[in-house]
Amino acid sequence: QWKCEMNLTSKPLAIIIFVLMFGGISFSSVMGWWQTETTKEPATFTEGEFAGMANPADIRGSYTFGDITNSFDIDSQILAQAFGITTEDPAAFGVKELETIYLDSGFEIGTASVRLFVAYYNGLPFDTTGLEIYMPKSATDILLARRNLSPEQIAYLESFTVNVGEISAADVTPAATE
Repeated sequence: QWKCEMNLTSKPLAIIIFVLMFGGISFSSVMGWWQTETTKEPATFTEGEFAGMANPADIRGSYTFGDITNSFDIDSQILAQAFGITTEDPAAFGVKELETIYLDSGFEIGTASVRLFVAYYNGLPFDTTGLEIYMPKSATDILLARRNLSPEQIAYLESFTVNVGEISAADVTPAATE
């Protein structure tokens, strides 16, 4: 019968914790796993005919129209036109600002709307089952004029298209976008 007792005092415990914590971070950095900034690259489809293509469902509010242009090959001017944004540099416009801009419209137009627009614009799959994603009329007009949409997609757009005016990016105060 073996009996092994080990008393761990606070000094060796502190060293062990320090080595484990910073050793893990160092190891992750060396392996290229440690990231402290977002890459602004959406996840890709993993299977089917769209495998390897960027998935619009992964667009986040922290993206700018320029980030979307880089990932989905949609000019930021088209995105600005679709969502009624007038600014000198639409590529720098943040998607999350849409929710603030359209707050008084009575409809939730924001990141989900951009996801839907990008998917339909590029002919990518997007599941709208059970969702109410509102789209400005200007965005719907672009989609109907430029793309061949399925009857289901057209019906969805007709159900959730709202008429909102043109918005200037200057209307968004910095305090309102935080």
